[in-house]
Amino acid sequence: METRRRFMMAANALLYSGPLLAGLGGFGWGLIPVFTAIFVLWLIILQPFEFPINKAEWLTAGAWVAVAARAAVQLLLVVALFAVGRGIGGILGAMTGFSNVLPVALSFLSIPLARMIWDPWAQPPVPDEQAAVDNDAKPKPKSKLKPNQ
Repeated sequence: METRRRFMMAANALLYSGPLLAGLGGFGWGLIPVFTAIFVLWLIILQPFEFPINKAEWLTAGAWVAVAARAAVQLLLVVALFAVGRGIGGILGAMTGFSNVLPVALSFLSIPLARMIWDPWAQPPVPDEQAAVDNDAKPKPKSKLKPNQ
């Protein structure tokens, strides 16, 4: 389990390194929608249980608001990573020895890599309320110290 978690962190590092590397390379802001689409696709593929499943659920306004909110958060994350890369590139001098396809490919390839590592349907998430109940239900270890010591 620990090894799988470390591989998953490495795959996620590839996802986040794409916009950072694009900003570092001094590429234009036109890559922002591409990276946002990749980040949203990552959410859809690796967290499918958070999105509507059938057509009737997609037709509700609440579903569109939830998807738009998730996309907006991903857009802000991409812009922040791109801006940090631009800042580092401005201070150190932009690296222009690579094509803009490299950062996009790094981010995109993290999706199938992460999906090979982790199956979201095999381990569905536990809602926060249920996790709190489960944590309270577990017996707490007995302390050898008395309360006033």
